[in-house]
Amino acid sequence: MRNYLTLLKLRNVRLLLMVSFPARICQSMVNLTIFFHVQRVTGSITLAGLASGCYQLSLSLSLGYRAFLIEKFGQQRPLLMLVPIYSAMVYFYKYIDATFLLVTLPLLMGMASPPINLSVRPLWKAAAPIQLLRTSYALDLIAINITTILGPLLATTLAFSSRPETALELCALLQLVGGLGLSLTAVSRSWVPESKDMKEGGIWKSKGLQILAVQSAGFGIAAGAFSVGIPAFTLIEGVPKWSAVVFTGMAVASVFGGLMSGLISRKISPVSALIFSNGLWALMTVPFALTRADWSLLTIAIFYGFFTGILRVFFWEVIEAVRPLGTALTAVGMLWTVEGLCIAIGAAAGGWGADHLSPKATLSMITISLAISFATIIVNRSKLASLYKIHVELANECAKHL
Repeated sequence: MRNYLTLLKLRNVRLLLMVSFPARICQSMVNLTIFFHVQRVTGSITLAGLASGCYQLSLSLSLGYRAFLIEKFGQQRPLLMLVPIYSAMVYFYKYIDATFLLVTLPLLMGMASPPINLSVRPLWKAAAPIQLLRTSYALDLIAINITTILGPLLATTLAFSSRPETALELCALLQLVGGLGLSLTAVSRSWVPESKDMKEGGIWKSKGLQILAVQSAGFGIAAGAFSVGIPAFTLIEGVPKWSAVVFTGMAVASVFGGLMSGLISRKISPVSALIFSNGLWALMTVPFALTRADWSLLTIAIFYGFFTGILRVFFWEVIEAVRPLGTALTAVGMLWTVEGLCIAIGAAAGGWGADHLSPKATLSMITISLAISFATIIVNRSKLASLYKIHVELANECAKHL
């Protein structure tokens, strides 16, 4: 815990956490807010799901170009452009009642969404000492996980209040405050994109990122299957309220998982830690297909969330080691795009499996996809280890010249 306390004493660390928090709350609640707004206006769950899906799809597909804008122009100008546009669209969405606009406007919202999490990530190198970089990534992940718990809770509470449009108004305000606040911080304004090494080629030609893209695909399919399989399972078992308990338990456990990863010594290679945590993660999901919709399901979901939180930190470290120079944001953007698309595929396949086979077949998809992800990194562990070794040598060489 000493490392966390040391980080929190640093002004830039506290500032990054505080200014990004409102925008992160917005981004964790806006998708559900869109769903509830469309359902309230049209009375159709199908249209509400379509609008929510359009937003998520646009968000994933456009992440690459939004990351490119920041790597091309720095953080301040893109954020100052995207934040007001996005906030205005979210705010005025409450006045929309035409079915066509209710479904299509979320596509534009997703394209204009400020990449807050993506923007904060490279700033930790400037805000925290290099020896505490793993802990700073863990701290960032903890903040993200906390907002993913609070956001849906806030969205649901306001959507069913006496004035449901408050949810959209709050989303717009939080994004405006957090996004503009982040763009005006000294650490964000002074951030300079890395110069690219043309010899390394594009991000899709990077062997390391190709390996991690397969992993991201596995993570995405597992997440999509989980999001559909749990409510389908609890519904068939006659206890639909248990799905909320399971999702909450998983989310809270992921916070503690992120906290634990930040306490692990930097002497342990992130490649080794990633392989070990990925293996345990896949192993812990095997009992999903053997549980009932009771405490046994909640227990496995807690372990699932815990290892999700642990693995994400090491995954970020490995990305940083294997990506080409000048791709601090686009590399992560590419992997998140792959993961986002595979979440949609996993949810669609999981829905079909739950409907035509059984919810337990959908839950089995989680284990299968994570096992494939684990097998991929095992087969390619020597390549990732060599790339990490080169990264460490270059970092040590740069440190000598400071």
